[in-house]
Amino acid sequence: MIALTHIVSPAYIAILTQQAEQKISAEKWEGRNKAIKVKNFVNAWITEEAFKQILIQQGKWFNNRALYFGDAAGAGPDFVVKLNGKITTLGIRSIDDRSYREFKTVAYPNDRFEQEQDKIADYHVVCHNDNGVVSFLGVISKEELLQELAKSDRKYSKNNQEYFRTVPLERFSASALLDLLQKTE
Repeated sequence: MIALTHIVSPAYIAILTQQAEQKISAEKWEGRNKAIKVKNFVNAWITEEAFKQILIQQGKWFNNRALYFGDAAGAGPDFVVKLNGKITTLGIRSIDDRSYREFKTVAYPNDRFEQEQDKIADYHVVCHNDNGVVSFLGVISKEELLQELAKSDRKYSKNNQEYFRTVPLERFSASALLDLLQKTE
């Protein structure tokens, strides 16, 4: 089910880790496990970097938010691309080993689903990061994502200290991801 793979170097991962620690400090994250938050930011940034490099290698036009510092409201979409001449937003969702291999699900923040559907990207690309080896597994449209989230139960993550909903990994299509990239200008 792997559509694409890209490797991010250990040296760059070390820089991202340092940046994540600075982000946690600058934004004064309180009441949450800081080590988990650093890990989550680094993982997100690794996967976004890998996707950015794929777009560059394929000569695609894009914009991405990169290493954003600030509140969630100002973050903007992970990526903006031109799909068949239309500006389109893409979100990157990375899943950990357990979600990938055991549960075969993709977690999505419940608060975004319940309160901020207007900020949900047009498409979501799911991937798995294994120490810098990022495998892109598939894509789902916003409409399909919302339908799946509406059917799923709200679950609490002790590690992340927030509520999530999950979507079966099988709902993300590898062939649709390759098709989307082909149609991206």
